[in-house]
Parts: sequence; C-alpha cells; structure tokens
Amino acid sequence: MDAKSLDQESLAGSYIIKEMGDEMIKGQTLKITFESNSDRVTGFGGCNSFFGTYTLKDNKISFSDIASSKKFCGKAIGDLERNFFSTLKSSTKIELDENHLLFHADDSIVLKAEKAVVEKNMKKAIPNASSVVIYKAISRGSFDYIKISDSKISVSQDRNLKVFSDYNCTEEDKNELISILDQLNLAELENLKAPTDKRLFDGAPIATLTIIKNGIEKTTPSFDHGHPPKEIETLVNKVLSIKENVTKQ
Repeated sequence: MDAKSLDQESLAGSYIIKEMGDEMIKGQTLKITFESNSDRVTGFGGCNSFFGTYTLKDNKISFSDIASSKKFCGKAIGDLERNFFSTLKSSTKIELDENHLLFHADDSIVLKAEKAVVEKNMKKAIPNASSVVIYKAISRGSFDYIKISDSKISVSQDRNLKVFSDYNCTEEDKNELISILDQLNLAELENLKAPTDKRLFDGAPIATLTIIKNGIEKTTPSFDHGHPPKEIETLVNKVLSIKENVTKQ
C-alpha cells in the first residue's frame, strides 16, 4: 500500500475497527473518531465511550490522556475493550488507503479500521424520526427507563412514566446508534435467548429492549440487566453509555 502523508484534516472522521492483531472483531462495534482541526480523539470501546488527545506528524502518531466512562461490562467485552485501549495507546504509526486505516506498532499492523458507514454515506447520518430505542430495567426496588428518539434522550425512574428528564443527543452518538441499528436483524429481536437467568431466582433487575423502526415495533424477551444477549450487546451498552454521560452533565 502506498502510504499517504496524513494531517489532522485528512485523518478527520470516524472509523470502525475491523481487526485487532490477527483477530476479526465480531459482534461488537469498536469506533474511533478523529476530530477535525484539533488534537482530540473520541470513540466507543464496545462498552464505554472514551476520549483523549493525539499528536500526528509524518504519519507517526501517539495517544495520551485516554480516559473512558466507567460502566461495568461482562468479562469478555471488558477484556476486549481493555485490549483495544492498550493496543491503541501502543500504536506509533498510521496509514490511510482510501477508506482503510491501519495502525502500526513495532513494524506490525495491530489495528485495521474502515471509514464508518455514516462517513461514507451521509444519507445514513440523517436520523429516521420513526426510529426509537427503549431500554427498561425493573427490580423490586428500582426502575430505569431510557428512550432515545431522533435527537432526544428521555430518562425516568418513575414506574408510572409521568416524570421524565430530557437531554439532547449528540450528533456522534446519534450517528453511531443509526450505524448499530443498521446492523441488527429486527426480525430476530423477539427470538433472542437470554444468556443468564439470575432474574428468575435472586431478584436481579429484569431488562427488555424495544426498537421501533420504519413503523415496526419489536421487543426482546426479558434478560438480566447487565447481561444482554450478544446480538444486542453493542446496542445496549451504547444506550447505557449515552444515559450515563448525559445524566452526569
């Protein structure tokens, strides 16, 4: 591949990590965004959003001050995320060939990424007003309701759903949700299997996910809060991460 000289402007945009080392990334969305005309970098590690800074000169890159939100995830996705952050910080060189971005460390390619769909096709960056994501988690002593539609995030702990707190959804989060939704098979949502059954025995929070898209509404069977089916794990983690971030503001 012919290496192209990169600067902040030519690198700017969002990229989806497709390979880490020799392993393909399957079932999770790892994303990194280089902000235009700045030294800021943000992204999503599969469970938590992250942010930091980078320096770039002659295709040599270094990352610093990488920090993330603190939502706890299952072991598998937690290990993947920690490996991603560690690999990212070890990168010393990048190359861009059309829509493919390669991260190098010690003369080896450690990450392979592609330009995000919302960057390649701006039509998909326009939110569909009929697309709604609703996450509910209920236990004897708690109630969590999160609804994301268009640019609005509504959060409630009122079981009667009469009291809400509303927040704005950032363009980055909105576009990432659209990208994740586009990868889901909506027809299979009602047939997903919960990976754990703690809610049946020890009163753990019971969760459901509802998606309304193009006038079609689908709701998952119940599952343990914190342990969603793998098919929707990326979406659930992103919804919870968005809620955590906006409620801290």
